[in-house]
Amino acid sequence: MKEPSLLQKIFSITNVPKKKIIYFFGLKFEFDITKIFKAKYGKLPIDKNKIVFIQTSCKGFGCNPKYIAKEIIRQKLPYELVWLLTDTRDEDVLKEFPPEIKIVKYKSQKALKELATAKLWVANKKQYYFLLNKGLDKKQGQKYIQTWHGALGIKRTGMDSDELVKEYYEPTKKDSQMTDYMISNSEFENKIMQSAFEYDKQLVKFGHPRNDILINANADDIAKIRQKLELADDVKVALYAPTFRDDGRLYCFGLEYENLIQTLEEKFGGKWVLFIRLHPAVASYSKQLIPTENNIMDVSNYPDIQELMLISDILITDYSSCAYDFILTRRPAFIYANDIKEYNNERGFYYPLEETPFPIAKTNYELINNIKNFNYENYKPKVEEFLQSKGCIDDGKASFRVVELIKKIIASKD
Repeated sequence: MKEPSLLQKIFSITNVPKKKIIYFFGLKFEFDITKIFKAKYGKLPIDKNKIVFIQTSCKGFGCNPKYIAKEIIRQKLPYELVWLLTDTRDEDVLKEFPPEIKIVKYKSQKALKELATAKLWVANKKQYYFLLNKGLDKKQGQKYIQTWHGALGIKRTGMDSDELVKEYYEPTKKDSQMTDYMISNSEFENKIMQSAFEYDKQLVKFGHPRNDILINANADDIAKIRQKLELADDVKVALYAPTFRDDGRLYCFGLEYENLIQTLEEKFGGKWVLFIRLHPAVASYSKQLIPTENNIMDVSNYPDIQELMLISDILITDYSSCAYDFILTRRPAFIYANDIKEYNNERGFYYPLEETPFPIAKTNYELINNIKNFNYENYKPKVEEFLQSKGCIDDGKASFRVVELIKKIIASKD
């Protein structure tokens, strides 16, 4: 933190992680705001039937927490379900939530109170910033299920990535210490969670609840999603869903969209649309990166990528873990990554891209050729071999297994 100016020293208030710093006529006062949380909420009683859900950017209804909450509702269990949401005034976002779920603003005192009084937290992200800096700590009698949001992913994460260790080490370690159960879908993920998050407690190999919808593909669900996106019955969907880059570079997203669509129509027949879903860290550049065309749709703000994958006929990505969800559909997936060497040097891979079943392209020319030459009979056994090699157990019943665990937690007196 840089030295304050003379005017700032006369009077200023600055928030830094876990502290509030006040200058008043040259005098410096520091307040530990984590103590406020403990004093205000630390002694509040725990509601044994309350569950609080936290999902990645807290901007919508999606990923593992969504499908766990939906299974609780399906079983008509008598639990109070609370969802932390960044924007509680966006009607388009709010209409995605079932009426059984209570919405609370993420960065609010009410959110801290809900967390302090809930028997169970269910999250798919590490609590790196706001909550820990406000003094959030798990009390005796509370439990925490961490589902994470990756799957058999290739890109290094957490403390396995040199780019992330310094910034995230302390909060990652703190979150791991609070976590009681981490949900996994494979032997591969068990090892990753232990190393990336320095987690040494209970790993529960249940599968990923968010993937149940991909395995239990339902014609009614598909029809509803297509209708919501105003897709004609005869239109096929290609989903392009790249991940972000730690340095923010954008040249890596340079797909030749029209050429791609034309190639898909020639190879697979029919009419095609291209859905483009940018990572939340890149979504603000959507107008710059995504052209306005009738057969191209920006779905970066669509709340649930699982629904998009469910209705997609093919997927194109780079290093995103969505490929390792989509693989469960057994549909074609392609890698377009023009910065493999740079990405490997910066973030690193758990295994070479060549070990995946996906055709790899470093240029648009190579991508087009990979699509033209795609052979499903060669692709399918590679998919099965990959899933078997990683020890993947996703079978469409993960949500049920997690809710059975939740029932035991809620019933427990611990």
